[in-house]
Amino acid sequence: MMYKVKDHNNLVRDSSNQAVLSADKEKLWEHKSKKQIKDNLDHLNKEIVLLKSDFQEIKFLLQQIASKG
Repeated sequence: MMYKVKDHNNLVRDSSNQAVLSADKEKLWEHKSKKQIKDNLDHLNKEIVLLKSDFQEIKFLLQQIASKG
């Protein structure tokens, strides 16, 4: 069961664990959206780092082939 927190219209307290939670659904969706965007950017950055590493390895191998040729 949830109870309103005194003097805070957008906060509720969970009676089972005493956690204070936001009751503002719009802010919750905004936060989730920002988190998803951040997670996507983090994933893309990791992919870029992997691609750069792969290209460096390919470049190194091509240089070895060219020097032996």
